[in-house]
Amino acid sequence: MIKLRKKILTMILALATIAASAKDFYDENGGYYGPEEFQDFGGAYYTGDYTSPFKTCLGKTDEEIQAKLDQLWDHYFKGASNAKVYFDRGYEAYILDTGNNDVRSEGMSYGMMIAVQTNHKTEFDKLWAFAKNHMWHKSGQWDGYFAWLCGTDGYMRDQNCAPDAEMYFMMSLLFAANRWHDYRYMDDAQYILEKCWKNGNGSLFSESHKIICFQPYNCSDFTDPSYDLPAFVDLFSRWSYTNQDKWMMATYATRNHLYKSSHSRTGLFADYSEFNGQPKSTSYNTNSHKYMYDAMRCAMNFGMDYYLFGADAERQEVMAKRLIDFFEEDDYKHARFNWDGSSPSESYTVGETGANAVACYCLLNNPDYKDAVKRNLEMAWNVKPLTGQYRYYDGLVHYLSMLHLCGAFKIWKSGSMTDSLTGPTTTGVTDKNVDNAWYALDGMKQNCKPSKKGIYVKNGKKVIAQ
Repeated sequence: MIKLRKKILTMILALATIAASAKDFYDENGGYYGPEEFQDFGGAYYTGDYTSPFKTCLGKTDEEIQAKLDQLWDHYFKGASNAKVYFDRGYEAYILDTGNNDVRSEGMSYGMMIAVQTNHKTEFDKLWAFAKNHMWHKSGQWDGYFAWLCGTDGYMRDQNCAPDAEMYFMMSLLFAANRWHDYRYMDDAQYILEKCWKNGNGSLFSESHKIICFQPYNCSDFTDPSYDLPAFVDLFSRWSYTNQDKWMMATYATRNHLYKSSHSRTGLFADYSEFNGQPKSTSYNTNSHKYMYDAMRCAMNFGMDYYLFGADAERQEVMAKRLIDFFEEDDYKHARFNWDGSSPSESYTVGETGANAVACYCLLNNPDYKDAVKRNLEMAWNVKPLTGQYRYYDGLVHYLSMLHLCGAFKIWKSGSMTDSLTGPTTTGVTDKNVDNAWYALDGMKQNCKPSKKGIYVKNGKKVIAQ
């Protein structure tokens, strides 16, 4: 009984602390990114702490960090024609793959994530308009997915999808719905989330393994480990209106697969892999079993999951040690390797510089890696934004990495456990409305429990109507 009372008292004190500081976790629009649940994990999802390692390890000021973010935005979204990748066409906009002069779902989804995390709603809306109008399938076998390749005129060149884009589209739409309180984004995100599981052929994730497929059709029996985004899948399991059981199983499977795909000595990943983590060879990509172009993103993926959730911290620390040890030994000279680290080729890239620095989140508390962490952070900070024909892919991977490293990649939530206690009210519903009635987010009282799925307010708290 005494232990129970102490536990209850601890929770009450924790709630009081959260309530007192809740105002610190809202942006100027009322978007919330603070604490929500009590867990044993120390990730930012639970704590609301997004302190930049540039600040704690390199001594950078908040002003310097914001200036770095502004530099990246101005370069890649508003810069000269040989610098930017964002191109405005009036009511729409696209991200240009400057190496191939086309538009890819990958880049469009990256652009939307960058826009929502940096609070650029106009650019987000224009990118989403292009993707919806020219890339999004709303019927047939590809229903819910996006054509991976279009021309700059919007002509669909290939209807097949590239699943990493679906992941970023869904996640950016969920963040946009929560940050900007526009639940048209939520409707779109939920549509895609539901279509990811087709109960048979065509699911984005393997129905048996619960791991994302290389492609839902034709190439559904293997995967690309850089598509493993455990932090995103974890949030889908919490926020999806449908298939929560499958998303929960996929969260575990995704973390497990990412660990199995990390070489036991080098920490490298293959571009393609089997569901058991072993490299996958294919006839149409002779380098698919090697650490090449896609694979560098894995470091960003597990580093992101580490600081956002911390649910698989022990294994992710092992993965980071392997990877950073390997590149320290290579002296960050090479970019491409066999899975076992042999046959190095090409020069270390800007994208790898950013992604490997994100992996260093896993090593921040390990004194043995203090120098290596600092070296990686300094390299990422000192990168000059790319210009020229091949600025698109490496430039955007580095930009996304910098969002993580600058503390600017936040989990934007629909509300907090303290919404009814303190903090800005963005719904028009205040404590005086605690009458067991349902309210829409614009404050309009509902006659009964809503039949339409969505987020509403009841008793001063935001809840999901299923």
